Amino acid sequence: MRSGTDYFVVHLDEQESAVLVTGNHRIARMPREVGERLEQGIEHLRAEEHSAWEAFTLTPDADSNAETLRASSLADGADFAVNVNLTNICNLACTYCFAEGGDYGRMKEAMGEHSVAWIFRFIDENVAPGQRVRFEFFGGEPLANFALISKICERAERVADERGVTFVHRISTNLTLMPTGVIDLFRRHRFIVSVSLDGPREVQDRNRPSKNGSGSYDRIMRNLWTLRREAGDNVILVARMTIATETPTLLDSVRELWELNLFDFFQIYPGVYPVDQQGRSVALTLTLGDKVLSSPRQVTYVNHFLRPGMIEQFRDFLHAYPSFFTPDNRFAGVLEYERTAQMMIEGLTALSFCSGGRTYYTHSPDGTISPCHRLVGDEAFDVGTGEDGLTVPHPEWRRTVDEHPVCGQCWARYLCGGGCRQENFVASGDLNVLNEESCRYQLMLAEEMVRLVGRSGSDYRDRRREVFDDLFVSCGRPVVPNGRVNNALPDVATQPFTPIH
Repeated sequence: MRSGTDYFVVHLDEQESAVLVTGNHRIARMPREVGERLEQGIEHLRAEEHSAWEAFTLTPDADSNAETLRASSLADGADFAVNVNLTNICNLACTYCFAEGGDYGRMKEAMGEHSVAWIFRFIDENVAPGQRVRFEFFGGEPLANFALISKICERAERVADERGVTFVHRISTNLTLMPTGVIDLFRRHRFIVSVSLDGPREVQDRNRPSKNGSGSYDRIMRNLWTLRREAGDNVILVARMTIATETPTLLDSVRELWELNLFDFFQIYPGVYPVDQQGRSVALTLTLGDKVLSSPRQVTYVNHFLRPGMIEQFRDFLHAYPSFFTPDNRFAGVLEYERTAQMMIEGLTALSFCSGGRTYYTHSPDGTISPCHRLVGDEAFDVGTGEDGLTVPHPEWRRTVDEHPVCGQCWARYLCGGGCRQENFVASGDLNVLNEESCRYQLMLAEEMVRLVGRSGSDYRDRRREVFDDLFVSCGRPVVPNGRVNNALPDVATQPFTPIH
């Protein structure tokens, strides 16, 4: 077994280390001096330690992740998801917008009612028996086309009654708009409402101003309180935070939103944005109608969490993270963190980084179908039309992590699933050539979650996590049980390695 490929060691403190076994996601603690030698390679273990290591790792389920991946089908691990790109209109001018202000440089109008029939025919032709269907209402700002959301939900109700299909409804919105009837619709269909809110007022208004230059925080907060008050627990509220500033700290920004006791979950993403040759942030291309508001030149894209000081902020936040789970706050976790913890604690395998081109497709106002909501502006990635369905093969979206020459040798491959193809394309022009910054971030996240699980007690590890199957994590990352036999290893036989699940 190879350090960094078949297992990975993290140091918890001056006394203890932990190790993740790649093949089945088991974790064990050990004295730090053992961990330091294991980190160099198993040949550095003493004879009695080597025997204990084999007892811990050479189990019948040692390769359960790879075996699960080989036996899986495209329909496994995630809902069939239809991302409905409802409109080219957005009233905010977010500093890191990948959608070029909402229209992706291509969408010239809102989606029309004729698309509803296409979408439901697409579902009928592609959903596997027994598979749930999740709608992702997206834009632009999707609530600018609320009438079509209502029509899709009405049609889904009829299909559910007639055919027994279960629908899950989710929307990504800045929640600056509250059309008449929206709260009733959200409540009736038990919507998951993901709200673009980066932190306290000064952060939100700086990152996500209105296109007229005014702030967005106060409008969003008024609407959030109204929605929570009137819909109660019939909606799930997610704070979708994009972190693109050093101050306030990540911990302080999250804590301020957490103290509101409004949100059930958080999503925390690093801002990926352009900088000029001097490393200064510049605005992305934003348009309003035919008017170009800004256009960057000679820029490179940076992942904010890899900038100086942010790795320390990330680690500080994760160190404090378990303290956010309190009986008097509805907070139930950060989606990406909890999904990663779940894979280790329960024994799950990521079949891919996302479901794009597998069970996840975006339908756009111009009638095109794309395997990725971030790539709808590029015609080269169209895989069909609403009228004709899927017409273009796209096997590159279905490549497994074990088939990738780099990812297939990585210790975190069954946690990560191979990384974001769109981020690869932005960096290299090739879906399968790794974006090094994105890869570094995913490895940092995986490492810190191994550290978090390794040092945590049963109060954190035993939390119920089945709800994450309903939520939008890494574009619907398909995850399945890996067949690992939990709690089956005797402590005595594996000492000094102490399995924690």
